[in-house]
Amino acid sequence: MRILFITGISVIIIALLFWTRPDTYAELRELPPPTVNIDKVNLIDIQPVTQVTGKLQPTRKASLHFQVSGQINERLVEAGQYVKANSVLLRIEDGDFIDVVEESRALLKTEQNAIDRDSKLLELMAKERQLQEQEVQRLKRLGQESLSSKSNYDQALQELYRQQAEEARLKHSVDSARSRLMIEQAKLNKAERNLKRTRLLAPFDGTVNIIHVELGDYVSPGESALEIVQIDKLDLNLEVTGSTASELNLGQKIQVDTNNDQREGKIIALAVDPDPQTNTHSLKIRIPSENLFAGQLAVAHLPGQYYKGVNVVPISAILYEDGQSFVFELVDDHVIRKQITLIERYNDLHIIEGVEPDSTIVSRDVSSLADGQTVVTN
Repeated sequence: MRILFITGISVIIIALLFWTRPDTYAELRELPPPTVNIDKVNLIDIQPVTQVTGKLQPTRKASLHFQVSGQINERLVEAGQYVKANSVLLRIEDGDFIDVVEESRALLKTEQNAIDRDSKLLELMAKERQLQEQEVQRLKRLGQESLSSKSNYDQALQELYRQQAEEARLKHSVDSARSRLMIEQAKLNKAERNLKRTRLLAPFDGTVNIIHVELGDYVSPGESALEIVQIDKLDLNLEVTGSTASELNLGQKIQVDTNNDQREGKIIALAVDPDPQTNTHSLKIRIPSENLFAGQLAVAHLPGQYYKGVNVVPISAILYEDGQSFVFELVDDHVIRKQITLIERYNDLHIIEGVEPDSTIVSRDVSSLADGQTVVTN
């Protein structure tokens, strides 16, 4: 009975609480207008400057190799050493190459002596043949008068034929020897070139960067032996867009910033046809190398098109939506969304078209605004 009593009292209390609860409802309150920052659409003259970063590189770099095979027997330089053009850097054993040159010279001299000998014989044979022709003519006239003269004429004619044959043989011998002489001369020229190729020469004034071989190493043609660089000036190699490249010219002065300082460079190369994969143009700027080193980062300031009397707004004032661009113009206490055309960006500003100069616009946090919305200026 006690349990039933307690249960009944609990039910009565719950029912009283339910029927006496206060009524609740949500009260909707109007949000206050957002506070915005504003700015003016400025009409100015401007020349955007594109900053492009790249690495400084030597103006010239050459990987040198021997054109003949052999064993290194002289290493005349070390890495970091400055050398003049045509200085001997490495040398391979040249004994065999000297022997080939001497052999070629001897064969050439032999052929020349043979030509000299046969040329003299040919000259003498030509004189004999001329005399014999005269004798044949004389005997021919006498042969008409007696039989003995006729016999002498036949013998003289036969001797003339022999001399003509010998003259032809000597002429052929001289011509053949001259052809062989040309071949031997070509062999000698090649042998002398190969002898010179036993020395690896510096192609320009520069600094030895890397040596890949040691004394006693055997090298083959095409095998990299040494690298030399020219660093009295440095090149900044960049890739730029077509719009940037169109405003640049060979020889143009360009400001270049490094970790050390700011200095003036000059454009020495500019590709007119873009790379088919990146659609960018190669650009090379040369600067003095004093207190700089290859591999160091540098920033080039590339001037773009000069714009006179154009509207500019802060980048933060532009709303990008569905591939279009807008700004919010402030009229009295509300904003109007206006579509604009983007021309070119420069640092934190953007050249635009579509609004009047000196118009008041919202300068930032525009993504939360709506067309016609009431705002409060900061």
